[in-house]
Amino acid sequence: MFHTAGGAVRRAGFELEYAGPDVDASAGIVRDIFGGEIETVNLAVRKVRNTRVGDFSVEIDSSLLKDKRYEAVLRAVGLSPESIDTEPLERLLAGVLSAWVPFEIATPPIPIDTLYLLDELRGELRTAGAKGTRASFRYAFGMHINPELPSENPASVRDHLRAYFLLEPWLRERVDVDLTRRVMPFINSFPSEYARLILQEDYPGDIGSLIDDYLKYNPTRNRPLDVLPVLAHLDGDRVMSQVEDPHLVKARPAYHYRLPNCLIDEPDWRLAREWNTWVAVERLAADAPALAAMSRDYLEADSTSFRPFVDKWPSVLEGYMAGGVG
Repeated sequence: MFHTAGGAVRRAGFELEYAGPDVDASAGIVRDIFGGEIETVNLAVRKVRNTRVGDFSVEIDSSLLKDKRYEAVLRAVGLSPESIDTEPLERLLAGVLSAWVPFEIATPPIPIDTLYLLDELRGELRTAGAKGTRASFRYAFGMHINPELPSENPASVRDHLRAYFLLEPWLRERVDVDLTRRVMPFINSFPSEYARLILQEDYPGDIGSLIDDYLKYNPTRNRPLDVLPVLAHLDGDRVMSQVEDPHLVKARPAYHYRLPNCLIDEPDWRLAREWNTWVAVERLAADAPALAAMSRDYLEADSTSFRPFVDKWPSVLEGYMAGGVG
């Protein structure tokens, strides 16, 4: 579970969303801790390259600035972005957006036995005044984890989805998802119809069924476990022909777990807690007997539930978690 099929220690990347230190200050903190050189890509994006663990990205998390989407508005009113100085406009937009959208640091994939190296980054950002999810009702900030695939076998991807569906009530309770994040669309739950489909004992483990069914029910990145990067890695053409906003899907051999809050300003919060929570999904995905038994119990509980008013699975799951699972 903690090694790739080739025997290497698996890696994981992290994305931290927060308010406070801007892209220059944040990039400076990354460089001070990990070394490397800062590259200015544009007003909204900095890269910290050649650090001792790889390349970091630091940015304002808004495509309006990152991808210069404001240029379409300028052209619509007859202005050519190529012929005018857009920097004052970008600075104005950055100031306005900073009250609503987060700054974000995306780490390189780091071996999971050295994830402790990121704790100094968390601490230095907090010292510099970074504010997390609960600092304001406006802050729907998340901390995303991108764990490298333990296997590229589609059946393994299917089983990770199954494990997530089974554990989701426990995961949401343990993470204590912030109210603002719950009402925003970024981590909408998977449709119950899709969970029932995947949890069927005879659901196949081939890539075609996995992609087609996933995109039938989830043609979006707005899921707490976004599997689109993995599916695009396994069969990019099939995914890109069906998904919403294909330009936003980045193929990579890693899951995109988006459920945790980013509580970077809270002194007792640690990335390790969120990582260990995710590991429960991996342990269950690797435990075929437990996965099969829980899937049967889920389907039985679901058959007598009356969603969204009555859901009998969480109480059944409590019994599993009390006895240990995975």
